[in-house]
Amino acid sequence: MTHTATISSKGQITLPAELRRQFKLHGGDTIIIVKRGNAIQITPNDWKQGLDTLQKEVAAHLKRHHIQPLGDEALDEAINEAAAEAATKRYERDLR
Repeated sequence: MTHTATISSKGQITLPAELRRQFKLHGGDTIIIVKRGNAIQITPNDWKQGLDTLQKEVAAHLKRHHIQPLGDEALDEAINEAAAEAATKRYERDLR
């Protein structure tokens, strides 16, 4: 299937309606444009899929390195401890 689009004087193109429907693209959605040799590849920017991939990669990394992820309470505690330590260091530095 081939489609033709015209580039406006501002460098904009309009994706044909058939493609917008097929890929469920709407105004305000973003796309990824990649140069592949002498061609341009346009793909929908599916951030949800990217987030899922990232979560899987992080889980695999934690498992591979035998790192136990922190629960919500432990994470809050670690953040509070780090913030308190940073505040103490700033205070000590200011005293010098």
